[in-house]
Amino acid sequence: MSASWYTRRWTAGVLLMIAVLLGAAGVLPADEETCHFLWEQANARTAAARTPEEYLDAAQAYQQIVREGVRNGTLFYNLGTTLLLAGDGENAVAALRRAERYLGSTPDIRINLRQAMALQAGRPDTDLPWDRTILFWHYDEPVRVRALVAMCGWLLLWLAILLRLLTRAPAAGKTSGAVISLAKTCLLFGLLLCVLFSSSTAVSLLQEQMDERTWQDRTFTSKPPPEQHP
Repeated sequence: MSASWYTRRWTAGVLLMIAVLLGAAGVLPADEETCHFLWEQANARTAAARTPEEYLDAAQAYQQIVREGVRNGTLFYNLGTTLLLAGDGENAVAALRRAERYLGSTPDIRINLRQAMALQAGRPDTDLPWDRTILFWHYDEPVRVRALVAMCGWLLLWLAILLRLLTRAPAAGKTSGAVISLAKTCLLFGLLLCVLFSSSTAVSLLQEQMDERTWQDRTFTSKPPPEQHP
């Protein structure tokens, strides 16, 4: 078995344990006793897991919470990481991408997503897609933040319209030049923010909707680590 595989597995396991310990409080609605029980059960299975089959069992426990209707980044991060440790690269990538929509591209998600993509491709290592650098605003921030920025851009557009109307007022006088300049600035930044972040939010919401429709049909699997070839 490859030593690098064990190194990646240990790294993912440590990151998962940190998420379990730091993310447990408040990750589920306080009035959902069943979900709290399933969450603690899944965390316990993860902490005790040592083999791909045991990590798969923990992933199934997290999946049960998804079936109960819970949706948050920590849940999908733990699900994706346990699937990664179980050897299911394809479903690990899908779960970690859902986590990214809720949490943004955190360092932990990037590390595990890179490992999951390498596992899915059957390679010892791989880089994240190039578009993550160019479209950094799409991946770095969660959907709710991008939606808020898009709304701010929309408000700037209306502010620009209001300022231009003020310049046409009889009392505008000598201040009209400065107001027009401010209106153009608001228009430029408002249009930029509105176009970039509203389209980014729409894409993520569409992807989440597609995942939501097909998620229950996914079949999780486990497989042993790859053999090391001389």
